[in-house]
Amino acid sequence: MVFGWGKKKKQVKVEEHFEPVQPTSQSITLDEIPKVLDDLVTLRKKTLVAEIKSHRNQLDPKRELTLKIANELEQDDLNSDDLDPHFQIMVNRGKKEVIAVIKREFTKPFPEINSVDDVIRFKKVFSTGINKIGDMLGKHSRLIHILAKKYAKKFTDDFVTLTNDLKEIEHLIGNFSETEENVNATIELVKSRTNTLEKISKQESRMSELQKSLDEKKKRITDFEKIISDIKNSSDYETYQNTKSELSNFDSEEKQIRHRIDDEFTKISRPLGKFVHISSHDKEIKDLTAKLASSPYDVLDDANLSGIKNILDSIITGIDSGSVSVKDVSKSKEGVDEIKNSLPSFINTKATFESKKKNLVTKLEGFDLTALQNAEKDLKHEENDISDIESKLKSFEDETLELTNSLPGIIRQIEMNLKDVTSISYIVSVDPR
Repeated sequence: MVFGWGKKKKQVKVEEHFEPVQPTSQSITLDEIPKVLDDLVTLRKKTLVAEIKSHRNQLDPKRELTLKIANELEQDDLNSDDLDPHFQIMVNRGKKEVIAVIKREFTKPFPEINSVDDVIRFKKVFSTGINKIGDMLGKHSRLIHILAKKYAKKFTDDFVTLTNDLKEIEHLIGNFSETEENVNATIELVKSRTNTLEKISKQESRMSELQKSLDEKKKRITDFEKIISDIKNSSDYETYQNTKSELSNFDSEEKQIRHRIDDEFTKISRPLGKFVHISSHDKEIKDLTAKLASSPYDVLDDANLSGIKNILDSIITGIDSGSVSVKDVSKSKEGVDEIKNSLPSFINTKATFESKKKNLVTKLEGFDLTALQNAEKDLKHEENDISDIESKLKSFEDETLELTNSLPGIIRQIEMNLKDVTSISYIVSVDPR
C-alpha cells in the first residue's frame, strides 16, 4: 500500500511480564507422533479460525464506516464551484476515483469465516482491498488534504487501524503456516527414519546372503585345495613331476650333442661351403648340402645317410680335381673321411637321444591331469568370486554403518521439531536395534 498521506499513530509498547515456566519432558513413541501432531494442527486450525473470525467481525464495522465516509465524500461538493475550472476537473476526477475504489472493495461484507480456507480467502480479500484503496488515497493525497481535510483525518485514522489489523492477521496466519511446515517436516522425518530402517534391514539381509555365499565359497576353496593337495601328493603326480623334470634336462643335453656334432662339421666347413656353390647335383641333394653346411645335426638320420655320404665323396672328388679349393688337400680329405666314418656314430647318438626324449614325452602325455587342471581352474574362479563378494560386503557394511549412524540425528531433529511446535520437551522412545 502507498500511504503518502497522513501519519500513523504512535504505538505504545507495553512490557509483558511472564512467570518462568519449568520445562517438562514427556516420553513419546514414533507411532504416537502423527496423532499428537494431527491433534495439534486441528487445535491450531480451530484457534486460527476463531481468532481471524474475531478480527473479521471487528473489521467489518470498520469496512462499513469507511464506506460511509466515502458516501459522505460523494455527497460533498467540496465547494469545487469556487475553484479554477482546470483544478475543478482534477478534484472531481480524484474524488470519483477514490469513492469508486472504496465502493468496489468495501461494498460487500467480508467473507464469513468457518474454516482455514475461509481464513485465506478473507485475508486475500481484505489485503487486496486495503492495498488498492491505500494506493488510490496515496495517489490523490494532496487534493484530499487540501480540499477535504476532515475526510483525510477520518481515512488516516481508519487505515492506520486497518493496516495494523492486517499485520496482525498476517502474523497469525504466518505462525500457523510455520506450524504446518514444522509438522510436515516432522512427519517426513518419521517417514525418513522408517525408510532408513527398511533400507538397513534390506542391506543386512543382503549382507547375510553375501556372507552365506562367502562361507560356501570358502568351503569350496578348501575342498578344491584338498583335491589339488591329494593329487600333488600322489605317487602318480610325483612320477609326472620327475618325468617333467627329466624331460626339461634333455634341452641341455640336446644342446650339448648338437654343439659337439656342429663342432665336428666345422672341421670341413671350408670345403663344404665351397661345394654348396659349385655342386651340380639335383635340387634335393643341393638342399641337403646347404642344411649340412648350416645345421648338420638337423639332417643327421638314416634316411639322409646315403645322400650325406654321396655329398662327402663328391667333396673329396672336387678336392682332387681342384674344383673345391682348399689350403691343405691332404688335411681336408682326411677331415672329410673322418666325418664320413663318424656318421653312423653321430646318427646313433642322435637317434638314441631322440628315442629317449620321445619316450619321456609319450610317458608325460600319458598322465591324466584333467582332474588337477579342473580343480585349479575352479579354485581360481572361486577365489575371484570371493574377492568380488568381499568388495560388495565392504560397500554394504560402510553404507549400513552410515545409515545406522544417521538414526540418532533423525531422532534428535524430531525431538527439536516437537518442542518447537508443541512447547513440550519430548523424549522419543525407540526400540533398540
